[in-house]
Amino acid sequence: MLKTIKQLAELIEGTVLGDETLSISGVASLENAKTQDIVFVENNKFLTQALTSKASALVLSKKISLNEATEKAIILVDYPKLAFAKIIREFFPIIKPTTTIHPTAIIEENVQLALDTSIGAYSVIRENTRIGKNSSVGVHCTIGQGVEIGEDSIIHSNVTIYDQVKIKDRVIIHSGTVIGSDGFGYVFHQGQYHKFPQVGDVVIENDVEIGSNVSIDRGALGSTIIGQGTKIDNLVQIAHNVKIGKNCVLAAQVGVSGSSVIEDNVIVGGQVGIADHVKLETGSIIGAQAGIPTGKIIRRGLTVWGTPARPIQDFKHIYAHTQSLPTLKERVIKIEEQLSQLSKNNQNNQNNQNNQNDET
Repeated sequence: MLKTIKQLAELIEGTVLGDETLSISGVASLENAKTQDIVFVENNKFLTQALTSKASALVLSKKISLNEATEKAIILVDYPKLAFAKIIREFFPIIKPTTTIHPTAIIEENVQLALDTSIGAYSVIRENTRIGKNSSVGVHCTIGQGVEIGEDSIIHSNVTIYDQVKIKDRVIIHSGTVIGSDGFGYVFHQGQYHKFPQVGDVVIENDVEIGSNVSIDRGALGSTIIGQGTKIDNLVQIAHNVKIGKNCVLAAQVGVSGSSVIEDNVIVGGQVGIADHVKLETGSIIGAQAGIPTGKIIRRGLTVWGTPARPIQDFKHIYAHTQSLPTLKERVIKIEEQLSQLSKNNQNNQNNQNNQNDET
């Protein structure tokens, strides 16, 4: 596929510097670029590398000062990475499965499949389920009873969706994910654990993307909710009755315990552990491997790190001091030895003084 610089500039609403008739055949990173590739640069740090690369064209931020001449074609935009994402999709469009129901798929009674729906081989669609138009279900999937899947959604292979789950439009769910399994709820009585029935559901709003091998539990009595535009990385556990707001990002291996609330635009780093009944207010940022104890509230816009999590500047201050603990330990040992010797000297002096007094 070939695209001219003019065509790409129109796609991303950019301004062209140089030859707008130049043909581009692909996209690349700065390290791997070759002739006829286009790359992007967000700041001055990588400008020299971009200008000396083999790439024929650059997508460049309008904020960057271009002080040297170049033969490369340049497209100036406000947000280079976003613009480049659109260019990548132009060269690598999403290829949706053929609109078909594979003959090995099992479709039970009262299932409603809209136009242009695709069901892959050996998948099972249980009764009373509805799937919206232009959505696809991959191979070896299990879709439970009474599930609702909206329009333009993609359910990749080997996904399991339990009964009564509600998935809205333009949702992407990657392989191995389980949605709607029972929450971890038990009552301890007379020396043993009794299961607390998990009879709620899961609601996944529009434009959510869920990575591979994610587990999202149904609510015990109410709903577990994943808000519009939220992106969930691989290997994340979300427990029963968790409420996640709009446009949040949860990195890999995050664990969110029951009844916690994550408000809008929250960023949660990798391997963060969030205990039960925690509240992360709008715009807060949780650094990687942080631990949030039960009932903790992280205030709006605050960045925290560490276990237990605390404001990042406080954590950095404390962490810096922990690096000097070995040296501090040696100093304390020496001081103790000096004090011990001083105490012995004082005791000897006192004994000598007492002896002199006795002699007199």
